[in-house]
Amino acid sequence: MNRFALAAALAVVPTLVPISAQAAQAGDWIVRGGVTYVAPNDDTSSRNGELAPALAGTDVAVSSEPQFGATLAYLFTDNLALELLAASPFKHDLTLDGGALDGAPLGDIKHLPPTLSLQYRFDTKTAFTPYVGLGLNYTFFFSEHVSSQARALGIEDIDLDDSFGPAAQVGFDYAISDHWLVNADVRYLQIDTTAEVRTATGTTHVDVDIDPWVYTLALGYRF
Repeated sequence: MNRFALAAALAVVPTLVPISAQAAQAGDWIVRGGVTYVAPNDDTSSRNGELAPALAGTDVAVSSEPQFGATLAYLFTDNLALELLAASPFKHDLTLDGGALDGAPLGDIKHLPPTLSLQYRFDTKTAFTPYVGLGLNYTFFFSEHVSSQARALGIEDIDLDDSFGPAAQVGFDYAISDHWLVNADVRYLQIDTTAEVRTATGTTHVDVDIDPWVYTLALGYRF
């Protein structure tokens, strides 16, 4: 999935179902579950030297990853809702980018990115409800693993700090019955962390800006 495929879904889905069902309103809860795809827009820079002498001139690339995602939203007015995004853990492969070792595996990490957002929902007087949102993201990293190839190059361990930053979203709900709905959503999360990379010759701190686009297609239930 990429941003162009999801944009097509945003345009097509409203034409596939009737508009007779009622949209959510004040006092409603909405729970959604579906596929969430995290596509990092990554960038790295070393604060004090290279990752290891053999890695001069390289950056670190972070892979994209699909996973199960869920949201819970409460509408405290017809137009304003508070939403929490949760997901099962995302696992990302780290690879070297550039230099003589371009594409070599560095290791992998896991993270969870819970995000709390305030949404404004546009009243279209139909079952189609587009919305925009702003919020805060807290990402915590765990299970950092260094590959055997990286250990052979002198990297012994990687530890990533947790991250706290803003989040923005745009999406829609489309009611297909009085309770069921379909949902599509695009988010941008600012996830900036510091990686402590321990090598045989010392420790290097690397600034890692993951800053992913997050795409979700989901089925929801309103109650």
